Amino acid sequence: MRRISGILLVGIFVLAGCTTSEVMVAHSVGLASAVETIPEAQLLDVGITVFNPGVPEGEIEEELMEELLDDGTFVQIRRTESLFMAVELRDAMQESAHWGGVWVTPAASTAADLNVAAEILHSDGDFVQLIVTAVDATGRVWLKKPYELETAAGAYNRQRYPTMDPYQDLYHSIANDLATIQADLSAAQSQRIRTVAGLRYAEELSPGAFDGYVAENRRGEFEPVRLPAAEDPMFGRTQRVRQRERLFFDTLNQHYASFSNDAAGSYDSWREYAREEAIAIRELTRSSRWRTGLGIATILASVVYGNNSNNNSFSDRVVRDAMMYVGMDMIRTSATRRQEKRLHTETLEELSASFDEEVTPMVVEIAGTQHRLTGTAEIQYEEWRALLQQLFIDETGFVPENVEIFMDPEPQQAVIGPPEQAEAAAEEAAVDEGSADASGGVASGV
Repeated sequence: MRRISGILLVGIFVLAGCTTSEVMVAHSVGLASAVETIPEAQLLDVGITVFNPGVPEGEIEEELMEELLDDGTFVQIRRTESLFMAVELRDAMQESAHWGGVWVTPAASTAADLNVAAEILHSDGDFVQLIVTAVDATGRVWLKKPYELETAAGAYNRQRYPTMDPYQDLYHSIANDLATIQADLSAAQSQRIRTVAGLRYAEELSPGAFDGYVAENRRGEFEPVRLPAAEDPMFGRTQRVRQRERLFFDTLNQHYASFSNDAAGSYDSWREYAREEAIAIRELTRSSRWRTGLGIATILASVVYGNNSNNNSFSDRVVRDAMMYVGMDMIRTSATRRQEKRLHTETLEELSASFDEEVTPMVVEIAGTQHRLTGTAEIQYEEWRALLQQLFIDETGFVPENVEIFMDPEPQQAVIGPPEQAEAAAEEAAVDEGSADASGGVASGV
């Protein structure tokens, strides 16, 4: 009997070790905003590349999909939050007032002075982990470090925190670190970054004219070798084209913001539910392992007890059989809990399938000629850059002064009814379209 008591005591200690309690405070990291106005010459423009979701592109093999699910990674959700998180970081950096323009971009670009990238390592509503890299136009690495956050239940209280994302502390931490590095730059260093960015863009757009203006040193950083004349017309044209690329970013960011706003409600609900599920799954996993181990130990104890008993009395058989039954029941409930975990996981996977990542086609009008860009944001961006470069090459001195960029309008629903009703609907749609044209395609002169 002493052996049985020892086994039960071990089981109690194991169970006690599985239970932890920690009080976490929601939104404890504030955003460090600029206390003084930064001179425009020192403001750096920032491009935040859509985050790397940490999952393969395209179709995923079933075996790999199972591994991702076991790790709590839902492919469609991860691909969605890779954009959602980038938009949230952009908003935090804009709000801090430490920067010039801040855009979410499909890829790193010398149209920005500083490029920020991140890979999502884990995100399940409860615990999120990223690795963030920031590199300026000179090639200097500002930071490359992991960031992680364990959310408090109160972070999902939208009545108390109506404008704060549950992961807000994470974005504030990244924005604050970047702002600290930026604040340590001298005016000359900021100007140097801006100069190198402009020279590198000019070289990408017109390699023949600007080759050799920038050189890469042994540290892998870029240094200006020579500068164009103050009134160099060719360099001036490249910088105006660079401004048009920023115009493209402005328009694309309207799409990103719209996508983020549309996804926010569903994504917040998913994260809150996923947080509860993630905690439940971890508890079930611990409980399952504990029950399996204790069940096996109990069965072994029953065998040992039976072999060591002095006689085969009725009471000995009852104790032995009871221990065997308890052990088998623990193993059975362990299997049941593993099945519950799988059901929770499948539920989240079904929820994740509702997200859509299609990008609205974009129409670029240059000097009265329209070019329709389709496909993913990355493909549209590549088409846009190729278009500008080709026009620059084809026409010496070409500068797209008259540029408008706008999203395709939403398709009108078909009208079914009497001819008079159809005509009235058509007239109303025409009025709406005329109003939209008057209020804006997104265009800005630089």
